[in-house]
Amino acid sequence: MHLTRLIVPSAVAATLLAGASTSALGQSPSSGAFVATLGRDTVAVESYTFSGDRLAGQSVARYPRATIRSYAVTFGPDDRVERVRLEIAPRAGGTATTVDYTYGADSVVAEIRRDTLSRRLAVATGGGRPLPFFEDVFALWEVAVARQMASSADSARFGMVAGSRVLPIEFRRTGPSSAEFSADEWGTVKADLGPDGGFRELDMSGTTTKFRVERVSSVDVEGTASAWASRPQPGRLSPRDTARAEIGPAHVAVDYSRPSMRGRKVFGGIVPFGEVWRTGADAATQLITDHDLVIGGKSVPAGSYSVWTIPAQSGWTLILNSQHGQWGTEYDAAQDLVRVPLTVTRNDAPVERFTITVAGGEAGEGSIAFAWERTRATVVVEAGKTP
Repeated sequence: MHLTRLIVPSAVAATLLAGASTSALGQSPSSGAFVATLGRDTVAVESYTFSGDRLAGQSVARYPRATIRSYAVTFGPDDRVERVRLEIAPRAGGTATTVDYTYGADSVVAEIRRDTLSRRLAVATGGGRPLPFFEDVFALWEVAVARQMASSADSARFGMVAGSRVLPIEFRRTGPSSAEFSADEWGTVKADLGPDGGFRELDMSGTTTKFRVERVSSVDVEGTASAWASRPQPGRLSPRDTARAEIGPAHVAVDYSRPSMRGRKVFGGIVPFGEVWRTGADAATQLITDHDLVIGGKSVPAGSYSVWTIPAQSGWTLILNSQHGQWGTEYDAAQDLVRVPLTVTRNDAPVERFTITVAGGEAGEGSIAFAWERTRATVVVEAGKTP
């Protein structure tokens, strides 16, 4: 693992730690370090210490720019969270943000400060004690999972605080040293646990982030942050783009996010065969047309639609769905408008970053093509007749 090649993501949520015994925290490792990868690229590093009543650590992420998150959690005698402080400091330029969490009987109040600006955010918790959580900060999950593993229940629920709501997280014990935890909007993490209850590995391929996380002996968070900050900042992991063309009188646009291969097997790998795929990343891919179209022989009225595909070894299917503007995990088959087959060919050279192209012409016939890895899938698009 070469830390000089590290690359990173960012996304904010929070995990709820509630109602555990002191022994559950006592079984947690006293220190640890993690490295998260996305394909051939390292995407996050973290180091932490745990002293029985205080958990403190740092995580550095590179996407969209090098940023250190420092956290300190203080636990009371009954194992409940008493105080949390989070500091978010961009290392590539920018203003630091500090967040202090205080807990009431049924809510948590976050005091957010940046420069001279401050604001308060109150979130109803139902009596729980939510902790700050990022998709690339793992020690908080480790404590939460250790608490669940210390109980006798094979399944339970904790939670995530995202903005002004608590998001439920389902926990499942899958073996003496393994567990899963998941959220509908995010996916499932598979955890391999050591004898002390700490994470040995996390398989996040079932989530929208698709990281793999490995416990390591140590990492230099500050050194890594400085190295990342000295380089051009990479921006988003899956940058947003729009493909546009005029097909006869129709102005057609496809708005989508562009994930990269990063050395991974794409179709039949990170994109399973036979399952509905968001056809990109992050928010749902959208097709917008100001004129009626005929796509793959099916009529599509002027409007906005979400775009989905089902890749398969036997052939691809394109789906246009009447719901649009949602996150890319929110697919409702009941709102499908059309399903049409795609023509699949092989690219001469691998396409590193997922690419959608819209080709058109004045004659009123064009196409939409999806290309990634060695695969290219295409459908014919025609301008519909004006009544």
